[in-house]
Amino acid sequence: MAPTVATTTPAAAAATTAAEVKPAKRSVGLGLPALPPLLPGLASHGQPRVASFCKRLARNVVAMAAGEAPAAPLAANAEITEFINALKQEWDRIEDKYAVTTLAVAASLGMWSAGGVVSAIDRLPIVPGLMEAVGIGYSGWFAYRNLLFKPDREAFFAKVREVYEDIISG
Repeated sequence: MAPTVATTTPAAAAATTAAEVKPAKRSVGLGLPALPPLLPGLASHGQPRVASFCKRLARNVVAMAAGEAPAAPLAANAEITEFINALKQEWDRIEDKYAVTTLAVAASLGMWSAGGVVSAIDRLPIVPGLMEAVGIGYSGWFAYRNLLFKPDREAFFAKVREVYEDIISG
């Protein structure tokens, strides 16, 4: 017996509109619920936020072009503005700006190079597992030596307090 094939004419296919097409209640074969259809013009959930930001930005540009003051900042922008003003005040209090800038650049370069070294070591085949084993072993040894027994624990915390006081006082 020959299988029957359902055929539609081009006119019938064209008559089908988007309103008549309904999403499947379950995806085929997996038994998972189907995704909801996208609304026209909404590709993602973040689009309304982007649109409102663009509208606010356009308003500020138009206001600045007209010679008016831009709209008042939002609460999040107010917090950022407050942070930047505090940062400017701290920067004005610094006497040796050259040394602070040099230190910041050196710290950034150091962090960048340390990240490169760590990622290079991480690509080696055996070293990451070995480093993990060494870290676990050292953590166990440290806990046994300083935290397990009460006299050792008290001596360790006394040493921590002493170092803390040295840092705070000097």
